[in-house]
Amino acid sequence: MNKLQQVLVRNLGYIFISAIACASAAFFALLHDAGPIPVLDVVPLYQATVCAAFVGYPCLLFLRSRAICGSKAMPANLRQLAALIGLGAMLAVPPVTIDIFSRFPRDINVLVPNALLFYPAIALVAEVTFHLLPLATLTALTGLTSKRTAPLWVFVVVVFVEPVFQATYSYDSGIQAWLVLANVGLISAAQIWLFTRYGFGAMITLRLAFYFFWHVAWGTARLAILF
Repeated sequence: MNKLQQVLVRNLGYIFISAIACASAAFFALLHDAGPIPVLDVVPLYQATVCAAFVGYPCLLFLRSRAICGSKAMPANLRQLAALIGLGAMLAVPPVTIDIFSRFPRDINVLVPNALLFYPAIALVAEVTFHLLPLATLTALTGLTSKRTAPLWVFVVVVFVEPVFQATYSYDSGIQAWLVLANVGLISAAQIWLFTRYGFGAMITLRLAFYFFWHVAWGTARLAILF
C-alpha cells in the first residue's frame, strides 16, 4: 500500500461523511422550492457542501499531522453512539428553554421531510467553516511544526467562532443573543474537546444529534406548541 492509499484509508470516515452530506444536499436541491434557506440564505446548499468537503479534507490532514485531531475512533460501538446522542439531547435543552421564554421566529427551521436532507449537509458545512478551517489556519499561523499541543488560545478562539457568528446574526440583539452565545459556546467547546480526543467523526456526530433534537424534533413540535 503506497502513501496515498494509506492517507485515504486513514481518512475514510471523513470521505464517507462528506459523501453522505453531498448526496443529501443534492437530493435537497431537487426537493426544496426555490428561496432562501436557514443560515445560507440564497447560497445553494449543494455548492456550499461540496466546497466544504474539499476544503475540510486538507484541513483535517494538516491537523492530523500536528497531532491535534484525536486518534481514538468514536463512536466505535453502540454505547459510545448512545452517549453522543444523549449529550446532544442534553445540549438541546437550553435552546428549547430559550425558545419557550424568548421565542425565536416561526421559520427558523427546515421542516420534515426536507430537514432529513438539509441538516446532514449543513452539519458538514458548519464543521468545516467554524471548526476545521479556523483551527487549521490558526495552528498554521503559530508555526507549530512538531507534534506538540497547540497553544490554548488557539482552541479558545476556535470555540468562539460559531457562537459569535450565531449571536451576531441572532433574531434578537438583547438577552436572547447573549443566551445564544453561551449555549452555542458550550456546544462548540464540547465538540472541540471531542475532536482533539476522538476525531472528526465524534465531533460531527454530536452536532447531528443536537440538530435532530433541536431542529427536527423540537422544530416540528414548536409549531404546534408556540404558534
